Amino acid sequence: MYFSWSQFVEIAEHLKEQGDANRVPQEAAYRCSVSRAYYGAYRHALNYAKDTGGYIPNNNGTDHAKVRFWYKDKKETEIYRRLNRLHQWRIDCDYNEPFQEIANLSQCACSSITEAQAIIAALK
Repeated sequence: MYFSWSQFVEIAEHLKEQGDANRVPQEAAYRCSVSRAYYGAYRHALNYAKDTGGYIPNNNGTDHAKVRFWYKDKKETEIYRRLNRLHQWRIDCDYNEPFQEIANLSQCACSSITEAQAIIAALK
């Protein structure tokens, strides 16, 4: 069975909604939302490159950059730019300590979801 990584973006939306409604701790929900949006788009893009373009993954952390540059080399600059933005936001949310405030975290989560959806829509 082939897992649809785009479902992580659906989870990202759910987490953001839960944070917006204060059903769960907001900062945690938004940070997790950004992370899941990135990972859903990244894995979707990785599998698309592998399945349709002959991309050969290393199956380790280097693929996060390698797949972005693969899209850049293929003149898919919009995918490259969107993945770069998502990756940076994910780094900010996953590795910055909670006391290092991220400007408008709710908007960052919203933008991450939008970027991830755009990548997935472009790579159907």
